[in-house]
Amino acid sequence: MRTEPVERQKERLLARLREAGAAGATKARLGVKSPHGSAAQALQALLDDRRIANLGSPPRPCFVLSEHFNPLERACAQIERNAGLSQPGRGGALELFSEKELGKGCQGEVRRQVEAAVGWLGQERRLVKLRRGRTVYYASAERWGALLAPETPPAPGDTVEAPRPAGPSVDRPLVQAAYRRLTSRLGYSNVEISELQRELGIPMEDLKRFLLEESRQGHAVLSLGDWSVSSEAIRAGAIDLFGRPHLLVRLDAE
Repeated sequence: MRTEPVERQKERLLARLREAGAAGATKARLGVKSPHGSAAQALQALLDDRRIANLGSPPRPCFVLSEHFNPLERACAQIERNAGLSQPGRGGALELFSEKELGKGCQGEVRRQVEAAVGWLGQERRLVKLRRGRTVYYASAERWGALLAPETPPAPGDTVEAPRPAGPSVDRPLVQAAYRRLTSRLGYSNVEISELQRELGIPMEDLKRFLLEESRQGHAVLSLGDWSVSSEAIRAGAIDLFGRPHLLVRLDAE
């Protein structure tokens, strides 16, 4: 039986992954059946070239285009969803979670980022960290603010990291409008954060805080871009997540 050349297989795999989007696709969905066939060779070549990545684990892979490989952001989003879930029978009580409970539902590379994501969300005051003796719990900062009165003191032996005030607000419709103008003019959906900032004419730090929040809520996808060929102006828009500068953003269409 005649098999397709590797280059043609690569184009076929990329087309299927574009269709799959951020959800990704398994080997079965991609049609990679044999570990030694041309499809498997094409898949490995795309991985080696970093055009695609595996969000899952080696035994249970889930492949995505590189622009969708954002395990830290996905871990943050899942953790915030877990921290916001209500527990039957708790009534108005503040819900506390261990780090393991916060990571429920995270698999593969996303699971590997749970510890870093919990730390980052705590640093950003999206999670409240409570310690009683040697035991550490976490709670949603939003729920903490809603359920506990500001004057309520912590119990003896507890330490609480209170949420800090939110940064300056950014008008979402204006950002969306500027993003649509850029994508229409440039012809692609991933735009440079620095270009979006120039289009908006707002302070860069305000835009970065806004995009981080949009990413946590699943309304934006931050991508790495190519740092090595980027100018200083482009690099100024980088959003650094644990040492990895993200230069590009794609916003949900509205």
